[in-house]
Amino acid sequence: MRIHICYIVSSLANEGPVNVMYNIIKNIDYDQFKISVITLIPEKKNTRIDDFRKLGIEIVQLAEDKCKNLVLLYFSLGKKLKEISPNVLHAHCPRSLILVHFLSRRKYRYKKIYTAHVYPGVQQKALYGPLKGAIITWLWNFFMMRTDLPIACSRSVSQQYKEKHGWEITSIPNGCSMPVWKRTIGEKKEMRKKLGLEDNMFYYIFIGRFSQEKNPEFLIKSFSKINDPLSCLIMLGDGPLFPVLKKYESKTIKLYGFKNNVRDYLIASDYYVSASEAEGLANTLLESMSVGLPMILSDIPSHNEILKSTLNNVGILFSNNDHDSLIEAIEKMRVWDIEETAKNIQSSFGENYTAQRMSELYQKAYNELI
Repeated sequence: MRIHICYIVSSLANEGPVNVMYNIIKNIDYDQFKISVITLIPEKKNTRIDDFRKLGIEIVQLAEDKCKNLVLLYFSLGKKLKEISPNVLHAHCPRSLILVHFLSRRKYRYKKIYTAHVYPGVQQKALYGPLKGAIITWLWNFFMMRTDLPIACSRSVSQQYKEKHGWEITSIPNGCSMPVWKRTIGEKKEMRKKLGLEDNMFYYIFIGRFSQEKNPEFLIKSFSKINDPLSCLIMLGDGPLFPVLKKYESKTIKLYGFKNNVRDYLIASDYYVSASEAEGLANTLLESMSVGLPMILSDIPSHNEILKSTLNNVGILFSNNDHDSLIEAIEKMRVWDIEETAKNIQSSFGENYTAQRMSELYQKAYNELI
């Protein structure tokens, strides 16, 4: 008899937790597992619901047309779970984590799993303000530690829980489904031509949400200080800060917004850059590793984890919110052997961060829990 896993998430928007969930499901052994997905709010413009439907799994939208309050969601979710009777509920967002906690274990008879996609604190305060962010963080931790199996999306998130709370939490590093790119100069040139980029430029790419915790304004101001007409920052993504920052666009700072062809831009670029103040294990960073882009990263735990995953040089850390430190890192990186660095990065990616490896570890966790 197959183990029935029911994934619960706010929506299927093209965002980090959803992409992780998709990669688990896409690579799962369907002879062992039956899959259902339940969403809690209406889909956004960047939904991946069609991608999930192509997997041939059951998808239930509890609020297809308009949002429901938590009480209505609670009763709708309980009714649906009674109908489908899963063995495991796997929550992937704070909303689903809270709802799952209040469903009677005795009545529904399932095991609870929650994946922490970031160590809570910095991100929540940036999104909701100091007071509300602190309350959300406390509730997050309270409910997470009352699941049967809390899982951290990286070793660094697990370590932060250990250091700050004394909690032992299983870690399963995120994985990316992008294949390793067989690097060729010809393909890079063709991709630049296709995207309207220049051959003689050094392109540094940022991909992510334009929000405070991702620090996109810091990157823009830093690149504005670089006295090099051949260094260009490409920024992909959307979010509340995008309209505000769009006005800073120039010949060497390109804000293209949300794109579906991220891999094309990665292939056309030379370096990956992130100034984030909080990350779990960013999927965009893993995507850049599949292409072999040297990394220039802010000094946060998850970035340290990536750089320590190989004994070889794969990137440089800079001091958070320090323009001079970032510019110095960029200058140091320019003298590296790019092809040798790319080889090391892609080797680390293949060993540690593929979607297949991540899914296998989750499947092992499901089996052990049952």
